Amino acid sequence: MYFDALTLAAVVDELRAAIVGGRVQRVVLPGALSVALEIYAGRRYYLLLSAHPQFARVQLSPVRISRGTEATTPLLLLLRKYVNRGRITAVEQPDLERVLLLSIAKRPSQRNSDPEADLNEDDDSSDEPAPEEETLRCEVIVEIMEQRSNIVLVGDDNIILAAARHVTPRMSRRSVLPREPYELPPPQAKRDPRQATVDELRAAIPENQPDLARALVGAYRGLSPLAAREAVYRAMGRTAVPTGADLPWEALADALRQLWQPPWSPHIVVDESGPVVFAPYEITHLAGARSCPSMNAALDEYYAARERLTAHQQRRDALRERLNDARERLERQRSALQAELQRAADCERLRWEGEMIFAFLHTLTPGQDHLEIEGRTIALDPRKSPVECAQERFRAYDKAKSALAGIPERLRAVELRLTGLDETLALLDLAERFEEIEAIAREAEAEGYLGPEPAGRIRKRLARPTPPLRIESSDGLTIYVGRTAQQNEQVTFRLGAPDDLWLHVRGAPGGHVIIKTGGRDVPERTVEEAAALAAYYSSLRSSASVDVEIARRRHVRKVRGGPTGLVTYQAERAVRVAPRPPW
Repeated sequence: MYFDALTLAAVVDELRAAIVGGRVQRVVLPGALSVALEIYAGRRYYLLLSAHPQFARVQLSPVRISRGTEATTPLLLLLRKYVNRGRITAVEQPDLERVLLLSIAKRPSQRNSDPEADLNEDDDSSDEPAPEEETLRCEVIVEIMEQRSNIVLVGDDNIILAAARHVTPRMSRRSVLPREPYELPPPQAKRDPRQATVDELRAAIPENQPDLARALVGAYRGLSPLAAREAVYRAMGRTAVPTGADLPWEALADALRQLWQPPWSPHIVVDESGPVVFAPYEITHLAGARSCPSMNAALDEYYAARERLTAHQQRRDALRERLNDARERLERQRSALQAELQRAADCERLRWEGEMIFAFLHTLTPGQDHLEIEGRTIALDPRKSPVECAQERFRAYDKAKSALAGIPERLRAVELRLTGLDETLALLDLAERFEEIEAIAREAEAEGYLGPEPAGRIRKRLARPTPPLRIESSDGLTIYVGRTAQQNEQVTFRLGAPDDLWLHVRGAPGGHVIIKTGGRDVPERTVEEAAALAAYYSSLRSSASVDVEIARRRHVRKVRGGPTGLVTYQAERAVRVAPRPPW
C-alpha cells in the first residue's frame, strides 16, 4: 500500500496549514466506508476520510464530493451531531503510525443547527470562544490499515461513539465498538528510521537475506516497501540487493533518515497505463517520476484513476439493483421448473398404479374404493370400473411424461444463468474503477441479464474493452488476473497456454488467474503471490485466509451452454493464503 506513514506525515502537514481553525459546514458519505467533510477556512476545502479496503486514505479533494449512498448510518447521524458546524482544532498523527486524529470543538449554540445547511463564509459572528465547560469536543480518527481500515468517532471522554466498521472481541483482540474506550493500534516493536545509525543497522539487518529492502521493512517502523527500495537505491544504485557485511552502512543510514526529513517533495510515477505510485519524496529508483505541487495533488491524480468520488458508487448500486431484479426473476423460473419437474416425476407412480390395477383386476369387486399392494394403498373411484381407473392413470402418466420432456434442460439453463449472474454480482462488488463497472454493465447486457437502460440514463461507452490486470511476480513471471467475465475468458483461453498454471478461489465467485510458466517450473513464492491475487479478486476478499485451487490450463474447460467466463476444471492441488492486493 503506497499510503504509508510517510505519506500521511506529509498530508498532516498540509492539513495543518490549510484547515486548522476551519469550520465544518457539511458532512456526507461518499461510500459505505468513507466520510467527506466540507470545511471553510478562508476558502472551502473538501476533506475525504476513507476506510476503503484498497483505497484507504486522507486527502483534500479539489472538487466538491457528493453523497454516494442513500444510507443514513449511525456514524453519519453522530457526525452531524458532534462534527457538523464544529471547528477543527488540531490535526495529529501518532508517531510513525498510519493513524490520523482530527480534533473538533463545537459550541452548544451550534449543536441544534440544521446539519445540511451551509454557513455564510463571511459570517464570523460566532467566532468568540465559548466557556470550556460548554464546548462539545470529539475526535474523528482514521486508521489506514488496508482491509482493517476504519473511521472512528470518539468523544471527549475517549469513549467510542460510532465507527464505520465494528470490530468485536472475536474478530480482534483490539475491539472497536460503541460505548467502549478507544485504544490506538499497538505500536510495532521495531526501530525508528529517523534515528537510523550504522551500528543499529548492522544489528537489525540479518546476513544472507535475499532482499535488503524487505529486511529493512521488517526492522523499522513506518517503512513501506516502496520507501525501503528507495533508500536502498539511493545508497547503492540498485534495489535488488542481498544483505551482507560489506554493505555501505553509512550511506544506507543516511538515506533512511533523509526520507523522513521535511520539506517534503511529492512525486508521482506515471507510465502508459496512468499513475502507478506516489510518495512524499523524490522517487529515483523508478522511471517516469515527476514532481507534484503538493502531496494532496499527487493523491488526487493517483486515485482519480482508481476511485471516482462523485458517481461511481451510485452507478454500482443502480447496476446491482438491476442485476438483483434479474436474479429474482431467474429464481422464480427455477422454482417453477423444479415444481413442474417434481410433479412430472410422480408419473412413475401413476404408471405403477395402472399396472397393478390391471394385474389384480380379478380380485376387485364393483364399488371397491382401494387396493392394497405390498403395503401400499391405491385409491379407487367406486363410481368407476377398475378398468376405467387404470386407464385414467395411464392417460395421466402419458401427459406427465410429455411434460417431463425438456424440463431438465430448461432447468440446467436457468441454473447456469444464475451461476453466471452470481459471478457478475461478485465481480461488480470487486470492481475498483468506474471503467470496470461500465465493462461489467456491458457484459451483463450482452448476456441478456439486463433489459434496456432506465429512461433518461445515458451511459458513457468505452472505445475498447478494458484489459485484464498484468503483474510481474517477485521471480519475474507474468501473472494475468481477470476482473470481469470477458477478462476471465480472455485470461484463461486466449492468454493462457496449456502448460500455464490456472488459479481460482475454491467454492466462490471470483477472477481467473494465469501464471505464464514459459515451460519452466514455477517457484512457490510466485504461486503464493498469484493465489493471494486470486483470493483478493474474489467474493472472499474480506476473509483472513482463503483456499485457492491450482490446475494446469489444459484441465480447464468452458461450460457447454454456459455464460461467458463459466468453467469447469480439475485441480491438482490447493494453497491457503491471505488475500493481498497487487500494490
